[in-house]
Amino acid sequence: MAAMSGSARVEQAGIVGFRSKLVRASRLDDAACDVDASRPTVTRREAFSSLAALGAMMIGAAEVAHPAPALAAYGADAGGSTAAVSGEDVTWSTFYGAAAPPATYGYLGGTTKDKAKYSYEVPSDWVEEAPSKVEKGAGGQDSRWVKTGSRGAINVKCLTLNRAGEDGAAFGLTDKALQAIAGADSKLQESINSGTVSSAKSGDFVTFTISGGTGGDYAVKITIDNTGRLFAFVASTPSDKYKGETKKTLDRMVGSFRTYESVSQFV
Repeated sequence: MAAMSGSARVEQAGIVGFRSKLVRASRLDDAACDVDASRPTVTRREAFSSLAALGAMMIGAAEVAHPAPALAAYGADAGGSTAAVSGEDVTWSTFYGAAAPPATYGYLGGTTKDKAKYSYEVPSDWVEEAPSKVEKGAGGQDSRWVKTGSRGAINVKCLTLNRAGEDGAAFGLTDKALQAIAGADSKLQESINSGTVSSAKSGDFVTFTISGGTGGDYAVKITIDNTGRLFAFVASTPSDKYKGETKKTLDRMVGSFRTYESVSQFV
C-alpha cells in the first residue's frame, strides 16, 4: 500500500475525530431519552384531581379552625354536623340559651353554660336559625332549630315572656300561659282551636300536647323561672310526621328542656 501524504493523513484524522463526536452525541441523546422515559407522565385530569384534593384539605382545615356560629355556644363536641351528609350516626349536644332582651335578634350560637338561662339537647342533623326582629320582639322567640330537609316544618323553639298582659300579672302554669304563647303563633292557635289539647305536670313543668289540629301537632313545655319569667319550649311538626324517629327525636328534645336561676328578668 502506498504511503499517504501528510495532507491525506490529516484529512483522515479529521474524519475519524468527527465520527467519534457523532457517536458520543448519539449516546448522550439516548441517555437523555432514557431519563425522560423514566419520568411519570402527569395527565391534565390527574393534575386537576390533585388540585381539587388540595383545595378540599384547605377548606376542611378552615372549618376546624373556625367552627360554625351555631356550634360556638357549646364547643367542639357539638354533634358533628356532617352526620346528615355522610350517613354517620346522629349525635347529640346541649344548646345553652341566653334569653336575651327583645332588642337582640338575628344572632346564632346561644351562650356559654355558666351564663345560660335555659338549655336543651339538639341532634346533629338539625340546623339553628336566627329569630327575626318580629319573632324576637313580638313573639319572644329566643332560639330556633329545624330538622335538615324538612323546610322548617319540623322545628323547635324557645320563647320567653316577661309578664302576663299590660297589668304585669304573674304567669301561672295554666291554659292562660298556653294562650299567651299562641298569641304570636297563628298555626299553634289554629291547632289549639281545631285539635285536642291535653296536659301533664311534672315538677315545675307542664307539657301541653296538641294533636289532630289543622295547624299540625305540637308539644309545648312551659315553666316559670325564679324571677317570674315564662319559658316555653315549643316543638311542632305536620300531623302525619309525628311518628317513628321524628317522634322519638322531638320527645327527647322536649324532655331535655330545663331552665336555670337568674338574677333578673332583664339580664
